[in-house]
Amino acid sequence: MPFIFARVDDRLIHGQIVQAWLPELNADEVLIPCAKGQEKALNQGLLRLSLPYEYDLTVQDYASAVRYAATSKRRVFLLMNSLQDFAELIKNGLQIRSVNIGGMHFKENAQKLANHVFLDKEDKKLLKLVQDLGITVETRAVPNDISLSLNEVLRDA
Repeated sequence: MPFIFARVDDRLIHGQIVQAWLPELNADEVLIPCAKGQEKALNQGLLRLSLPYEYDLTVQDYASAVRYAATSKRRVFLLMNSLQDFAELIKNGLQIRSVNIGGMHFKENAQKLANHVFLDKEDKKLLKLVQDLGITVETRAVPNDISLSLNEVLRDA
């Protein structure tokens, strides 16, 4: 499995990713999965400009991303826009041990877990399912942060 790290962050590529995570993990590439047919809807040009030249950028539909995971020899940083993206990857057969919740910002009817993480009922259900599958969920904005526990928040999910 080439994924060295999986992160949910609604901002996708930004300073924390570029300045902290990618160098820390010695990544080769950022892979952003999306719904089939939505590859062109993401502004790949802007995403590419946000990423230093030494990192490749790949945007693929869920099924293609899972197949890519099974064959790539690169050090891939999996970056998802939402927990729904992560759930779709799992439905498509992604095998992974952990996921980082890095940024899920304010939305209506969401509970604040941290300054950078707000969870609504659907997010909590998805995270509970992820944990039930044995996938470790952590919350850190940058590598040297301390992860917050989701157990109390998910107790009522």
